[in-house]
Amino acid sequence: MAVSNSSLEWKKGDSLYPFGQSLSPVLDFIGFELERASATLIEGRFVVSERSAQLYGVLHGGISAFISESVGSLGAIIASGFQQVAGVEVSTSHLQPAPVGMEIEVKATPIHIGRKLQVWEVKLISAKSSHNNLPKQRSSKTSEPGLIAVSKLTASVLSSNPAAKSQDAKKIPSKL
Repeated sequence: MAVSNSSLEWKKGDSLYPFGQSLSPVLDFIGFELERASATLIEGRFVVSERSAQLYGVLHGGISAFISESVGSLGAIIASGFQQVAGVEVSTSHLQPAPVGMEIEVKATPIHIGRKLQVWEVKLISAKSSHNNLPKQRSSKTSEPGLIAVSKLTASVLSSNPAAKSQDAKKIPSKL
């Protein structure tokens, strides 16, 4: 698959992952599947299981934050033209529980894409149909039915060290 700057439009089935490898062994462990990746939208899904749940049988908040940083960072990488990025802040609000067996859709969209700083919003939403025939969660207090959690990721686009060009084009990140 040819990739050029931020023009990547990857869809499930094109290849295993946009870069020919998994995003993260942890995402693989919990069963996360990337479905679409571009500079303006990252989509994926997973089913809450014992691997992603906390003691009480609902989605662990740390997993929500981990997924948010992972997919938001992928979007930032693509939007920056495949430069190295680093998450500098992630905040997650958990709005309602997601029990074991519920299928969760993950959608990340940019709020701001700058040369050095990007901000991404990531939503975890219960899918319309989930495993074990669990109904779609509804929240009377949110404007978006099924919204489980919402995160905001701030990512810094790291500059390359100019001396790296003389070292077989390796990019050496500068200090923040």
